[in-house]
Amino acid sequence: KDTKELEFLVALLQTTHNEAESFMDGSVDAKDVRAFLLSRYGIQLTETQVREVIFRGLAGGEGEDEEMDILEIVAILMIPMLVKVSDAILGSDSPDARLSSMDEDKKRLLPPSDIIEDVLQDILHDTTDGAYDVEHPPPLTPALLRQIFLEYDELELVRDDDLIQQMIDMASESSSSSMDDDDTLKDGESKSSPVLNVKAFAKALTMDTNLYNPENETRYSEVYNDVFPEGFEEGVKIGEETAGKSKTMNRAPSVVGETFQKITTFSHMDYTADNFVHVIHVVLVWLVVVFSYFFYMSPVSGVPKAEFLEDEADTFGTRVGFSVFGWTVTMLKLVIVGSTVSFLLALGNGLFQKSILEPIVGLASVVVLVFLPYYMPETNFVFNTNFSNATNVTDSSHNTTNATDDSAHEYFLYDFKELFDIMMIFGVLLVIVQLKNLVTIVFGTSDKLKKNPAFMMLENFLGSNVKRAYGSKQAAVYKINEMARNAYDLHKLDEKAAERKELKREVSIEATGGQNEGEGEKTGLGDKSSRAIALQKYNDLTDDSDEVGGVIWAWKEYISGNLGVTEGVWLPSRLIAANVILFFTIFVVLYICTMIFTGFIWGIEEFFDAAQLKEVIYNTDCFSEFDYNDCYFPFEEAAFYTGVAVCRDVSLSGPGCDDLFEEADPESTFGSAIGNMCDSFNAAFAPFEKQVGDLLGGASCPYVLDAAKKSVVDVLGAYNYSAEDSELFYNVCYRYTYMEDEDISKFNEWFDDDTYYPDITEETLADCGIVASIVSPETFVDSYQGREEAAFAGFQICMDLYKSLSPRPFCEEPFYFPTESIITYEKNRTDTEFCYSYLSLCVADQYNPSRGTCVIGEADGRYYRFGGAYENYPSINKTMNHYQIFVEPTEQSFLSLFPAPWMLTLTAAIGITSGLIAALATSLVYVPSSIHTILKFRSGVIPSLKDPKFISYRKNLHNQTYMIGSMFWGLIISTGMVTFLTAGITFLLVWPITRPIVVEIAAQVLGIAITVAVKVVLCFLAMRTAYSGFYRTKPMFANVFNVALECWALALSLAFVAGRLAKFLVITSFYVGRIDRPVLADGLFVQVDKLPLVFRQNLLSTESHRHPYIEMLGQMYLMKLRHREHFSSRAGSIWRLLFVSALMPWLKKKRIQDDINIENLRSFVEKENQGSSKQIQDASEEVTLQAHKENADRAMEDL
Repeated sequence: KDTKELEFLVALLQTTHNEAESFMDGSVDAKDVRAFLLSRYGIQLTETQVREVIFRGLAGGEGEDEEMDILEIVAILMIPMLVKVSDAILGSDSPDARLSSMDEDKKRLLPPSDIIEDVLQDILHDTTDGAYDVEHPPPLTPALLRQIFLEYDELELVRDDDLIQQMIDMASESSSSSMDDDDTLKDGESKSSPVLNVKAFAKALTMDTNLYNPENETRYSEVYNDVFPEGFEEGVKIGEETAGKSKTMNRAPSVVGETFQKITTFSHMDYTADNFVHVIHVVLVWLVVVFSYFFYMSPVSGVPKAEFLEDEADTFGTRVGFSVFGWTVTMLKLVIVGSTVSFLLALGNGLFQKSILEPIVGLASVVVLVFLPYYMPETNFVFNTNFSNATNVTDSSHNTTNATDDSAHEYFLYDFKELFDIMMIFGVLLVIVQLKNLVTIVFGTSDKLKKNPAFMMLENFLGSNVKRAYGSKQAAVYKINEMARNAYDLHKLDEKAAERKELKREVSIEATGGQNEGEGEKTGLGDKSSRAIALQKYNDLTDDSDEVGGVIWAWKEYISGNLGVTEGVWLPSRLIAANVILFFTIFVVLYICTMIFTGFIWGIEEFFDAAQLKEVIYNTDCFSEFDYNDCYFPFEEAAFYTGVAVCRDVSLSGPGCDDLFEEADPESTFGSAIGNMCDSFNAAFAPFEKQVGDLLGGASCPYVLDAAKKSVVDVLGAYNYSAEDSELFYNVCYRYTYMEDEDISKFNEWFDDDTYYPDITEETLADCGIVASIVSPETFVDSYQGREEAAFAGFQICMDLYKSLSPRPFCEEPFYFPTESIITYEKNRTDTEFCYSYLSLCVADQYNPSRGTCVIGEADGRYYRFGGAYENYPSINKTMNHYQIFVEPTEQSFLSLFPAPWMLTLTAAIGITSGLIAALATSLVYVPSSIHTILKFRSGVIPSLKDPKFISYRKNLHNQTYMIGSMFWGLIISTGMVTFLTAGITFLLVWPITRPIVVEIAAQVLGIAITVAVKVVLCFLAMRTAYSGFYRTKPMFANVFNVALECWALALSLAFVAGRLAKFLVITSFYVGRIDRPVLADGLFVQVDKLPLVFRQNLLSTESHRHPYIEMLGQMYLMKLRHREHFSSRAGSIWRLLFVSALMPWLKKKRIQDDINIENLRSFVEKENQGSSKQIQDASEEVTLQAHKENADRAMEDL
């Protein structure tokens, strides 16, 4: 697992290794380091500067190195652990005293205390074949180092005399001056000569890295601030050196005449490296951006209307051009507005930006961009926050299908305006965060304050990135310690291996009769090299894997912070923001779905209630009378009855009638019941006009009335009346003259206080009688000579119809609708026999408002409302018979199709509940899925360095910008699909119309399922009888059985395919909102689903900046930049490289080395060893004597 994570680490660090061979070799070059420092910290270096400053010493090279391999990277990562172990070895305090002075965080980060001693033991054992060990350390000579180089395949270092001398010098100071009295010296060795003991080895490993301060591991800070506490460009201290001196180093000196630069990165918008102060600030900014778009712009971002294109948009090409233009404008709107809003609101949250102006501008931006749109409605080309105007939309338009995009958006805003309160919550939280940023910049935060519980509580609430970085630093140290400990454990024999070793030894002694008891090593059965043990155990563990928990475990570990301080899992802020947006979206979507379902249910209930025939509640203060003979029944001539009639001269009586009418829209839906409104009203007068035509040989009312109007104008003109006044005067007087006494009383009562309608008095009637007498039979002498009486009778009929000498079409008259139902009786009623109905639309008589032409037969939106003894009136009787025979059965049949309200309520409840579950499942799974994906990459379950496909993750990184929008709309669509899918299934189950069909399908499915279950049982028994693995034990039976099943499958497989399709639809509807999991399999002809790749890209992009090992590497790079040659020398790097080679020998295959001429190297080694042959011979004799002594001691102990 540790090796796989190191491979993953290198795969993340690589930038330009796009070919499989260069990618899989695991190398990291100067381009990679340069790109990392620029992307992570904004430090701009050249490749030459990287090689000369960072690679020189830190990577074990002299400055010309072009790349680092995994072994060298691990050697760099081991520096913090080695420094702490070395301090414990070289320090004067006892281990117990040091342990008692540590807090719990430091204790948890303690490395294996004996690891340096044990690794040195392995190096000495492998190099000297057991001649020396830590108790009997060898002299530290060039020959010994060459032997170590040869043993660990560092062949190119064998001839580097300067390096060898530097390495000896690093270890000599402690080994010669601090050798323990217990260290046993061999013959010929002086106490002053350097030896490779534990202290010398510890000093050699860390003497050049003492500037690393382990206290920073538990400091509440970022790595960058640990190395550059005063900032990159201000004076910094190198730190205390071995001699206790400190040096002050101004801006880092130049390399080859160049200087380092720290460029501006707008870290407050850095969603890749997450260089923020607070995560919640990022979350709030994106909440404002996303919901501002959702609330203040059309969800489809309404394409602007280009009037100059609309007239020409009659070809496909023009429409395409218009579409391109519209979406380009949309793109510009969203890019400019969205970028500006996110930039301004995020100010003050940058890790590297400490200006006091930034949080101030951020606060002002919150006021302008969040609060003002809520309290100051505005409508313009970019957005629309004026939802108060939506009331006009709802009041004036009953048909939203013809509404414009803007009015539809206003309608949406008005219906769901309660949701806008969450924008205020976002704004208040942004203000709190910005105030905290402002206070922090002004007053600073001391280490003591950072440990304060109240401060930590606030940091936890705000999602401090510094807190996450603090955990990541501890995770890096913890993981490196664990990696070393795991490798350290592989060098040890477990209990069973030790038992096997002892058994082999006993068998060897028995086979030789006890003669070779002390010569196990010579026979190959003695102590086995720990390197061999480690390689064997590593190979045995290659296929082992560890399992982690599921969703609950992931959330628990993430919330508790354990994953942060142990694994260093750093979830991208973009993912956190998107996930929080999803939780708010759940509330918004379910609120909208609930309102839609509720409105639909209310509408169905109202319709269902209106469809039921109920007793009409009518006004008791107003009554009406109609004359059956003056009524017209629309479409009666076609034997079709609409359920209403248009009646002339309907009279009103009662004190409250004049206040019960309001003007109505003549184009209202009521017109569909009687056809065209004007034609229907005019048709009510047609039979009477026909009488005039019969009297006068085809003459019409307009012709007769026009003749009378000429006479009136001539007579009254003599009294200086104009033609219009003359006509008006005559119309009024004619109406008054023929009014009944009851009508006159009602007129005077209704208009008692109205100056426009003066009371009708006896004097008025007398004067009007004179005016009305102007028209007489003599008036028509010229027009109808010999038929004057007939013409006058026709005139009277026409005046009774139209009440005017110049009748107007009914479309020009105002229509009135009663606000309450008004009952109307047929005027020829008796106390025992009467027919009644209800008034509907009316046109009032302009000279006698108590009478008018009205529609009867409609009340409460229902037609055919006639009652009483309507059998005596043929047309009414036919109307009701038509209702009972044709209309009522159709209505009942239609109503039976409508679901009962409880069905809709149940459907809505199940749909919304399932949608809530699906939405929560989708939202809650992203964090665990991210954690699991990261751990899979780190552990090699998802291959990295060994998979060339990993290179594809580095391409098209801009696709990460789709993530927030895809998660947002994906949740909305998937929640809607699940909601309406489950609601639809529920509705089909409870609706009586579809229930039989569903039951039949369910019966068929259940029948198939039972049949398949029987088949499964039979197949299980047959397989046990006729098969053993892939082989048949009863071939004949198996052949017949298989053919029979294959024939059956011809019918059964149809159900399987249909079930497969159903499963695809269900799973797709649920997973369409899950961008973390691929729904379609890899390897399809067209890879259409790229969002899972985008999801992984986002995780890997953040891992490449925030992985704990990369954080540790970054710290070492920064230390090298700051301290240059005072931190990590080449000699120290080689010592650490040897340490890692001995501790983790399986990494040798990852070592990248130049080819070495073995013959030349052999000649060099022989020549170098000639001068020390006598020393080698003495050492060999000493080894032999020591071996004999140990064998004798062992034999004595056995005896």
